[in-house]
Amino acid sequence: MPQIAFGAQSYQHISRPLSSQRMINSYLEPAPPAAKTPAGVVCCFGIKDYLTIGTGPMRGGLRVNQTIYVVSGAKLYQISGPVVIELGSVPGIGPVFMVSDGGQILITVNGPTYLYDGATVTPMADPDFPGAEWATFLDGYAIIGPGDGRVYVNHTAFDFSAWDALDFASAEASPDDVVVGITDHREVFLFGRDSTEVWYDSGDLAFPLTRTASGYMEIGCASKYGPAKIDNSIFFPASDGTIRRINGYTPVRISTTAIEQAITKFASQECMGMAWIENGHSMYGLTYAEGTFIYDISTQLWHERQSYLQKNWRAAFVIRGDNITLVGDSQSNRLGILSAETFTEWDQPLISSVTAPAIAQGNDPIWHSSLELVFDNGVGLTSGQGSNPEVMLDWSDDGGRTFGVELRRPLGRAGDFQRAARWNRLGASRDRVYRYKISDPVRRTLIQALWNDAA
Repeated sequence: MPQIAFGAQSYQHISRPLSSQRMINSYLEPAPPAAKTPAGVVCCFGIKDYLTIGTGPMRGGLRVNQTIYVVSGAKLYQISGPVVIELGSVPGIGPVFMVSDGGQILITVNGPTYLYDGATVTPMADPDFPGAEWATFLDGYAIIGPGDGRVYVNHTAFDFSAWDALDFASAEASPDDVVVGITDHREVFLFGRDSTEVWYDSGDLAFPLTRTASGYMEIGCASKYGPAKIDNSIFFPASDGTIRRINGYTPVRISTTAIEQAITKFASQECMGMAWIENGHSMYGLTYAEGTFIYDISTQLWHERQSYLQKNWRAAFVIRGDNITLVGDSQSNRLGILSAETFTEWDQPLISSVTAPAIAQGNDPIWHSSLELVFDNGVGLTSGQGSNPEVMLDWSDDGGRTFGVELRRPLGRAGDFQRAARWNRLGASRDRVYRYKISDPVRRTLIQALWNDAA
């Protein structure tokens, strides 16, 4: 039986017969040389319950040395191991920016700003403070923007409490409001609506930041929460509807046409950018209200994530803790751990769905004698949901526009390693698109997809 490439990436084109591929809560795992398959399809990490903090929802998180700080509901909390300490009030709703110099933490809430000085949390008291829509940090300076073209820094390095109304600069190369700033390689990338400038700490006594002569890009950022750093670079949603990675001072397009078509249809371009490492895969994710798209930097392929009964992934932020990766829940007061051995999200089902590329030969009908999906079988749990796990298969004969009835096959109870998921006498089609789903809380690694067209 010939092997077919069942799953590769999410590339659901606006014209489904061109491509209706989707990878939801799954991604491609390249196999080593001489393996029985060039690549397998693995489930994304689940989220294991860790701590319940405050009233929720989770609004932001920051690691300072070995200590984790999170904003849950209207409070700031410190987490040291399993110990949670309430530090003070951070009123407001929605995501926050958090920056630290190692002792203080500056927290911005769409204008209003709060300062944790190591003992208490208080509203920013300096009358010269202009309010902050975003914040980043460099060389002892909290760099903030009030949402126009100006950029401010604290008056004295390593003192977030003192500000001077004259300690600001403006975007110079283009008359452009600054959407957000992010620090990378000791430079500050100031993303405007239509352009981007790069500044560095020159030590100037009048204002410490100076624009880098060659640091200018004629493209801006679509969302202040979108940029994130990983793999020694910055990734961001660009103002032209693409997703880009900065290589030096060049914004390189990493999004596909299908991803851009999906984003363009969204009612709002506001999105949350996150970055983390999962089983050696460096990931950059963007969550919109209508969906979450993940770029796997190691394979340069896109997949999607969806939480149970939602259009998008419920993660509010992802931060690296002490040998664990922590996830804040945008829907509740829970802090979880990304886990390779967990196949749920905070005890909710984690449903993997893979829609394969079409099987076609010109416009001639092809007989589908059988399809066998070879999984890592025999992974059933000892009891309860998942003790007799199943895979559900359906297919489309109109290029992925509509799908038929699901047919189920077992994945194998614990230790039943010879179990095969096979479907026979599947009829004929000119344009067949297969799709499988797995919802049981078990490992669901697809090793091979074997297809037979013999009549």
